[in-house]
Amino acid sequence: MKDLLLGIDIGTTGTKCTFYSLDGSVAASAYREYPMLRPHPGWAEQDPALWWEAVCGNLRRCFDSGKVEAGRVAAVGVSCTNAVTLVDSRGEALCNALGLHDQRSSSQLEWLRAHVGAETVLRRTGNRLAKGSFALPRLKWLQENCPDAVERSYKFLTPGGYVIQHLTGEFVINHSRANLTLMADILTGDWAYDIVDAAGFPRRLLPRSLPACAVAGEVSRAAAEATGLLPGTPVAAGNVDTVAATMAAGAVEPGDMAITIGSSGRLCYISDRPILDERLLNCESPVPGRWTVIQTTDNAGVSLRWFRDVFGGVLAESAQREGLPIYTALSRAAAETEPGAGGLIYLPYLSGEQSPIWDPDARGVFFGAGLGTGYGHFVRAVMEGVAFSLRDCLELVRGNVPAPELIPLGGGAANSPEWCQIFADVLNIPVSRFPLPETETLGDAITAAGCAGLDGLPFDFGKRLCAAGERFEPRPELAAMYDELFARYRSLYQKLRSEFCKANNSIC
Repeated sequence: MKDLLLGIDIGTTGTKCTFYSLDGSVAASAYREYPMLRPHPGWAEQDPALWWEAVCGNLRRCFDSGKVEAGRVAAVGVSCTNAVTLVDSRGEALCNALGLHDQRSSSQLEWLRAHVGAETVLRRTGNRLAKGSFALPRLKWLQENCPDAVERSYKFLTPGGYVIQHLTGEFVINHSRANLTLMADILTGDWAYDIVDAAGFPRRLLPRSLPACAVAGEVSRAAAEATGLLPGTPVAAGNVDTVAATMAAGAVEPGDMAITIGSSGRLCYISDRPILDERLLNCESPVPGRWTVIQTTDNAGVSLRWFRDVFGGVLAESAQREGLPIYTALSRAAAETEPGAGGLIYLPYLSGEQSPIWDPDARGVFFGAGLGTGYGHFVRAVMEGVAFSLRDCLELVRGNVPAPELIPLGGGAANSPEWCQIFADVLNIPVSRFPLPETETLGDAITAAGCAGLDGLPFDFGKRLCAAGERFEPRPELAAMYDELFARYRSLYQKLRSEFCKANNSIC
């Protein structure tokens, strides 16, 4: 009986594979972390081989647990983070993938402005000509700096496309991910060959662009041996991780909104048309005739992971002694610290920032430390700083749409009740904590259900989950304090903007 759906999410710092029953419950799940590679300042790379190794290892662990059987899997959905790599005709990577936080393509960006045009890109693709979320500047960098690899390449792929190729042998990209290459038509998802040609990018390197629920291919015999899946299992084209997470949170109709806090933070709004504002990102939604309008802050969960890696040793011993995960210990330290972190403010711009400031030169800052500042103040300031960055995004969206009565919150931050409360307080809007461990893989499973023609997980399945999620109400007594701290947060960036620019030897 085909009563399971598999969601695979290829993230910036790790890959999760989760099997869902048709009622949305988790049958089995596994996660594997891997490093970000930083061979030079401003560079951010990933080893594509680790994506596939993580998928194979995760699936083997799930099957070995005895909780799931390959014969029960109806279909597979895949979502992914933003990275690009070049592959040969066998699907093997010819170079490391250039990731979301990579900032090396400044000169290529200026060339594209001059030869393609920012207005043309915005009008045709629905997105701004910029680094970070968008693939084209990084692909131009590879053309100019790795010409031999480009010459030997068969296609360029994103992480989801790389995993799908290893599962099926097919070279594809989904419409939402194609939207963020700056080379696809925002209304159709098809390649915009006028931009491709003007950019000088070889057409032969373009994978097939497919809607989210289209069948990209079937699991091959070789992939079945590597993963434990059955040959012939259909694999959907999939989504951008943000789009999958937003759908899973129940945001599917115009006016719906959701927040997902993973490695990056995403505030998303569903629209019946793209919103052509260069401060916003537009992607096709899995729901026909809908678009996911995205604002993204690059260093949300990454900020807490960075703090864990650099300063977590202070808590590691006591956390281990109490049998607590380190993130639980960090959340407790924040909960034991008064709101406002004693006036300590954190700008979460560790590798530049996207929405709404779009400044690749911005960097992380702690402001206001004094002799009375303790460890918990720093932890809480990180959490509040990420919430301020999402409020900065929300202020822009409020100019286009009414504020929602409730915002679903998913991703890793939803595991921390204290962080959920911080978001409610800083945004001054009730927050519903998503009741499942993650939203991306659930969105993948919903996409897989659409691919397989199953009714068990409809597009709006997440609405009933969010209605049952724990609700966090903003505390009125904190509103004035957070308004003041948020104003200071924005002011700090404006005052430091030119210093960031000088520190990175950019043209100010």
